[in-house]
Amino acid sequence: MRIALVYPPCGELNLKGYPLGLAYLSAILKQVHHVDIYNYNGREDKKSIGIFLKTVKDNKPDLVGISFTSFNRWGAYQIIKNIKKIDKDIIVVLGGVHPSTLCEQLFRYFYRDIDFIIQSEGERPLFQLCNALENNQEYKNISGLVYKDGKGGIVANKVTEIERDLDKLPMPDYSYAGEEIKSKQIAYLITSRGCPVNCCFCSTSSFWGQNVRMNSPERVRLEVEYVKSLGAKRIFFHDDTFNLGIERTIKLAGILKKMAVEYVIQCRVKPVNQEMIAALADSGCRHISWGVESLSDKMLAKINKKITKEEVRLAFDLCVPYTDKMTTSAYCCVGVPGETEETVRETIDYMNKYIRSTHGPGASMLYVLPGTQIYHELVGAGKFDERIWIKSGAVYYYTREYNMKTLNIWRKQINRSGIRLPFTCKYFWDYFSSPQEGGNIFIRKYRRLRKKIKRAISLSQGKY
Repeated sequence: MRIALVYPPCGELNLKGYPLGLAYLSAILKQVHHVDIYNYNGREDKKSIGIFLKTVKDNKPDLVGISFTSFNRWGAYQIIKNIKKIDKDIIVVLGGVHPSTLCEQLFRYFYRDIDFIIQSEGERPLFQLCNALENNQEYKNISGLVYKDGKGGIVANKVTEIERDLDKLPMPDYSYAGEEIKSKQIAYLITSRGCPVNCCFCSTSSFWGQNVRMNSPERVRLEVEYVKSLGAKRIFFHDDTFNLGIERTIKLAGILKKMAVEYVIQCRVKPVNQEMIAALADSGCRHISWGVESLSDKMLAKINKKITKEEVRLAFDLCVPYTDKMTTSAYCCVGVPGETEETVRETIDYMNKYIRSTHGPGASMLYVLPGTQIYHELVGAGKFDERIWIKSGAVYYYTREYNMKTLNIWRKQINRSGIRLPFTCKYFWDYFSSPQEGGNIFIRKYRRLRKKIKRAISLSQGKY
């Protein structure tokens, strides 16, 4: 079977680098099938969609798999609406966080345009589906598969199977990102799936589950070795929580030190101790983004973060001796239901008094994502119109209690808070902002301005 896997473009927000999911899907499918990967992350919307549709018309794949999130859903919709116009026999399969969560809605609006949706992780289900289609077999037992019942409705198989041992999955196929890795000398990897907590605004647990699964340190070594062979000198680990256990983190640090790479990670403020931080700094870790969200006791409880202000302070304090090797920052969020000027002030005051970091907090306004606790509460209370996901491609911010202007003021106030530490090492992301990377300086300025304009438009649309 000839398969085309695509990650659509997004006008609002693009993840850094390339989508990892396509690499895992390609690796398992290539054992039997021919696979082409098309990654349009960070590309111009209309042009990229046109290029991909022309490719489909020229190559006529048997199956098109579209992987997308709530952020690039609009680009996905433009592709979905046109595949069957090119050839009605092309099988269209959707996967990723957004279709997994809103499969019923997507079938309702695109019933004639799509054939299958895979809920949860898709490596084995998509492999089984392709084999079943090729051999004219039933697919009623394929885990998480959603499909038409032939009567205008749908059948949704239960998610009965997830990969419990991630080491058993084939080595991800990053060949489609080879040129990008070589030119930028950076690779993006993930070493675990799932998160031990269920923050009210995060869709990680709804998609991956709270049953955290981790690659072994040896498997991580092999993947790092692979991307190094493609030209990577630096690695961004996409794990929601890299420090899933102090012992494992120290082992990974030891391996990465031997591999002689620089890397950046995202961590919870616990578990943490001095030995772990020292091992990370010594092994090539150049930046840690700590998940904080708020430093208000009320909001930490509301978010279900399961951390304390004192634990946040300890994590940052432990990093202070290593500003010659490693920088630090904090993820924060404003506008969770129940947020007030007082809770924001509590965060700012604690930051200003106790939190020492090189780059301070980076606060964002809460956007509402399908599958999250906040989303379910709003829908259940009749306070969220789910047609929003079909009517627009904008990101939707929670503005029922405070308007965008107020939220943006709070965000900027938090960003300016905290105690800044001098540092002598180079900030990890400064490696990728040289003139050679961006081309002509006027083009770079134009692109930045265009992004700001697009974001302003999205902000004006993204309230309800």
